[in-house]
Amino acid sequence: MKNFIRRFYILPKKGSEFHEQLDECIEELKNYMKNSQEYKIIHQLFFIKTKSNNEYVRLRDEIYNSLKAIYKHIPSSSVIAQLPDNGFMITVELLVLMNITEDTTINYRNNKGIFYTTINTKDYTQLFAGDISVEKLEQGYSVQADGAYRLMKHILASESMTFSNVIRQWNYIEGILNINTETGKQYQNYQILNDVRAVYYSKERFEHGYPASTGIGMNAGGIILEFIAIKPNNGVNIVPLKNPVQTDAYDYSQGVLVGNSLMQENKKSSPKFERAKYISINEKKTIYVSGTASIRDEKTIGINDVRKQTEVTIENIANLVSKTNLNNAGISNNYKKISFSFIRVYVKNISEINAVKEICNAYYRNVPINYLVADICRDNLLVEIEGIAEIS
Repeated sequence: MKNFIRRFYILPKKGSEFHEQLDECIEELKNYMKNSQEYKIIHQLFFIKTKSNNEYVRLRDEIYNSLKAIYKHIPSSSVIAQLPDNGFMITVELLVLMNITEDTTINYRNNKGIFYTTINTKDYTQLFAGDISVEKLEQGYSVQADGAYRLMKHILASESMTFSNVIRQWNYIEGILNINTETGKQYQNYQILNDVRAVYYSKERFEHGYPASTGIGMNAGGIILEFIAIKPNNGVNIVPLKNPVQTDAYDYSQGVLVGNSLMQENKKSSPKFERAKYISINEKKTIYVSGTASIRDEKTIGINDVRKQTEVTIENIANLVSKTNLNNAGISNNYKKISFSFIRVYVKNISEINAVKEICNAYYRNVPINYLVADICRDNLLVEIEGIAEIS
């Protein structure tokens, strides 16, 4: 198979201080770069331990200074304030393009301080971008969200794309469940993001459905957007996937949305994303699974029971990528298997991470899994799982 993407994880092998663990990760990055004839790094995520915005900015700058020392052109990158598993202060996820065809061109760009990567072939242009956020983290969340989405729109436009070309998106939100009073009313940070996203999305035609998406908490960093977009030329098929046991997120009722709305009509905007997105590029078939939790219809299942929530979440994902569900979406069943190549698991309480790992490691055998500690988008949700499935 040509031009396929794989994720790899870098864990520091030693070091008790942040700069020591960062140096370890940078050395491992150099090893990946030595094999640049075989593959190219197209996106990298740094997950870091931090508790304040001042510390976050300092550590983020330290990371980018290290990257500038080893890269001629920095690939798309994100620095996310989510506590890594196993006591690390920093871990890294790499997206690597492998088996590159001769007609493929990879470009590394910098637009208004945002590093992003494009892959260009005769069949498609693919865009990867991260760390899309405003500079001043002390600004209100509505200003931060609007600024981030404006930047995202600008980057897409620079590659002749719109929001409708986005197939996968991450919305990282500091204090995702927190309530603030920006104008005398109570606004939840996640709902602010949903309201602002709805404004930008309302100006587009999503012929292939909304993006697959994750809205997840951070310990610092304000609001950060990250996305993958595709502009197809030929041989590309894009299909949104519904979950037969879950209400579409964009059809959620007002009762499950928290706080007031920024909208003039005072109706809270539902989260605008698909449960998953199927992408077929010639012989390569991929399913991007959105952040998925223990929700049936629109109700949380297994309140205060992390094991139950983990099991229900896994069942939800299994329903989503089942042959029956794909067939119902009009996707041909002319394939042998569906297997996951990547899983990321967010756990709300660090004390419960071992219980979640036990269940996930048993179910997703031999699949690389990245475990992180982060708040989920509902106060009664304890775990969220996302991933990428390959069809062969």
